[in-house]
Amino acid sequence: MKIAILTTRLDKPSYRFRIGQFIPSLEAAGAACRPFRIPPPGPGRWRLFRRLREFDIVILQKKVLRLADRAALRRAARRLVYDVDDAVMFRDAGGRAGLCPKRRRRFRAMVRTSDLVLAGNDYLCRWAADHARRAVCFPTVVDTDRYTPGERPPSPPVVIGWSGSRPTNPYLNLVLPVLGRLAGRHPIALKVVSDTSDGIDASLAGPLPISFSAWSAATELRDLRGFHVGIMPLPDNGWARGKCALKALLYMACGVPAVCSAVGAAADIITDGTDGLLAASADEWADRLGRLIADEGLRARLAAAGRETVVARHSVAAHAPVLLDLLREVRGERGGP
Repeated sequence: MKIAILTTRLDKPSYRFRIGQFIPSLEAAGAACRPFRIPPPGPGRWRLFRRLREFDIVILQKKVLRLADRAALRRAARRLVYDVDDAVMFRDAGGRAGLCPKRRRRFRAMVRTSDLVLAGNDYLCRWAADHARRAVCFPTVVDTDRYTPGERPPSPPVVIGWSGSRPTNPYLNLVLPVLGRLAGRHPIALKVVSDTSDGIDASLAGPLPISFSAWSAATELRDLRGFHVGIMPLPDNGWARGKCALKALLYMACGVPAVCSAVGAAADIITDGTDGLLAASADEWADRLGRLIADEGLRARLAAAGRETVVARHSVAAHAPVLLDLLREVRGERGGP
């Protein structure tokens, strides 16, 4: 089985965690996988699409293609799988995160023209299900053999950690005032891991000490293990409800207790008070964080339970056979090899 994967960047989390980390398992089962970066619209993109005729399956990651490109891809692809882990029918991750009619039309068209839609959570799967030949919820998961607990730095201060990127940086502003108030009562510090600090308004945090670490694959694991608590604040809007809670999964896999907004996949992954904590308001954020800051035993209990949850239900090992079976089924749906 020859599989082509089309993505915008090979270092993008959606590629790394949705497809890239499964390639060893797929190839061990006999598949041959080839990732391609999608060129900009034009002749280069169409040349790439023509090359896809030699593959049994083409996986397109979350691009909402215009009509001409969509038609060219469909002509070339024997079987087409559309993988989506963001609410691409909305405008963006920022304050304008409302439905975009053009993107919604293109999303529906992509779903209709695909043989299978792999949706990262139930919310995205419901969006796809009304228009897809077949849509399944295939969650974003992590490699729990790579993302493992490590030795925590001594406390105090208790290090509150957040890992993200430029599009999601503004979400951190939602809890900075809460953290600033807590910093007046507890010895805490905030560590931010991102590709840039753009969009983060540190003035909202008052006396809270903040450090920044530029994200890199080489230091990612060390940075995560340096957190005593991991946070994932989200606004409650359509775009955010499409997020697949990767931050929470990484924290939990590394044995870091997670506090997340009760929005989207995080509310499905975490059982509040058992393997993590959920917050739906500023007061709840203050309560959850305050309890974790003050109680090292609670941090340890939630960390251990969170790790167990990810290993059992949200790991590569648990989902690699599922993905392989889905791709085999798609390959056989349109006339065999």
